[in-house]
Amino acid sequence: MTTPFDEIPTAQGRTQFSLRAMEKVIHVAIASVPGTAAVDAKLAGLAGRAFPRVMAQMDPDAKVVAVDADIAVYWPSPVTDVASAVRSAISDTVRDFTGFRTTRVNVTVGGAVAGERTSALAVSTRTPLVAQIPAIVPAQELKEIKTSQGVAVRQIAVPAAPAVRGVATPQAVQVRTSGFGPSPQRYDELRDITTAPEQPLRHTRDPQPATVRSVTMPSEFRPRSVDVPRPLQPRPVSAPHPMALRKVDVPRPVEPHHVTAPRATALRTPQVAPSATSRNLRPIEIRPSADFTRRVDIPRPTPLRAITITPFAEGAHHE
Repeated sequence: MTTPFDEIPTAQGRTQFSLRAMEKVIHVAIASVPGTAAVDAKLAGLAGRAFPRVMAQMDPDAKVVAVDADIAVYWPSPVTDVASAVRSAISDTVRDFTGFRTTRVNVTVGGAVAGERTSALAVSTRTPLVAQIPAIVPAQELKEIKTSQGVAVRQIAVPAAPAVRGVATPQAVQVRTSGFGPSPQRYDELRDITTAPEQPLRHTRDPQPATVRSVTMPSEFRPRSVDVPRPLQPRPVSAPHPMALRKVDVPRPVEPHHVTAPRATALRTPQVAPSATSRNLRPIEIRPSADFTRRVDIPRPTPLRAITITPFAEGAHHE
């Protein structure tokens, strides 16, 4: 793609753009997009910020620039379309006016201002900024035209003018200007008109003005830095040595043998002697006494000892 700067023949030397000039070009590109608002910090209050805010980073040798822009938009308006149009306008304007290429264009919507409604059609059909370059047409040397032989000029036959017919106008109609008033007989008999009696006026009191509450504006949201944890480094894991298989002896199955059960014995019914049932029992009272308490020695707990289990070595046999 060629820019207007490529068509102009350059002399010896180089052209440099200062950072202030580049930011001025970016400001003009932002103002060309419908829906963007210019906010002055003095009019926005003590905690207000000026918009738009532009920060550009340039590399004059590579002719590239990175742009970070904070803008304010009018509400209601398609905020997403306005931000996208601002990003395209910055990239195109910087390329057309300075010849630099944008490597990054970040647009942040930092505020909304109540204003005239902006439609998405007005944003999409915006007029891009065009660099005004004078058109220089080089003078060309004219050559004389020579013909081999003369050309006979032909006569042009003009047709005769058509005859004009006369137009006969009708006679003028006499317009009557009098005789439209009402007849005298209309006002002979008049009827009386009765009106309603007058009503006394009531005194109207104005309502007391409502108390206006002060509205506190929320504080500006400050972006917080998010710390990303470092990726965990994998640690080597050592697996235990595989143990050798040991031989397991399975006992032989037990053969069942014949068991003889003893003969069943007849059950006897117990009988209580009559002397035991007629004997009176005496109540027994147990009284606790401190003389019977004894001291019991409990052994002290023994501290646990560490036991080391040595795994079987590979190829060892254990029964």
